[in-house]
Amino acid sequence: MCLLVWVGSQRPLDRVIVEGEAAIQVEDVPADDPVRAHLGPPCIAYVGAYEGVVSVTEAVALEGALLAQEREELHQSQRSRAALHRLVVDAALHGEVELVAFWAGEQAAPLVQVEARDAAWLIEHLVPFVERTKYLVPACAPLRGSALP
Repeated sequence: MCLLVWVGSQRPLDRVIVEGEAAIQVEDVPADDPVRAHLGPPCIAYVGAYEGVVSVTEAVALEGALLAQEREELHQSQRSRAALHRLVVDAALHGEVELVAFWAGEQAAPLVQVEARDAAWLIEHLVPFVERTKYLVPACAPLRGSALP
């Protein structure tokens, strides 16, 4: 069973976000998917999930003790979280972003909590998501000198 993550935003999300060698793909959620009951924004998409419970800072401190394959998995996971972070930050330029995590097939279950988070939490933790939790990421202003599409 996999922990899955959905994102609700004011505008459709990019379909593929590439960060180094990692890429996350975004899939539209069907109109009848029960996860829609948990997210308010008009655009809802499935984007993926992550496993583990350690902070990125702690994992990097232990990096030297990891086997080569474990080190590569850590780096791949970090690149994937960075891609998701970028996707959420881009979406937040157009309004609040909502994220929710459920185990596969349990999207109709009630939420157990709602938390406000900034987008940085996505790259600070190996597992930013807790099942049946909705995360609210506030809208943010574009950087000076940048133009909205």
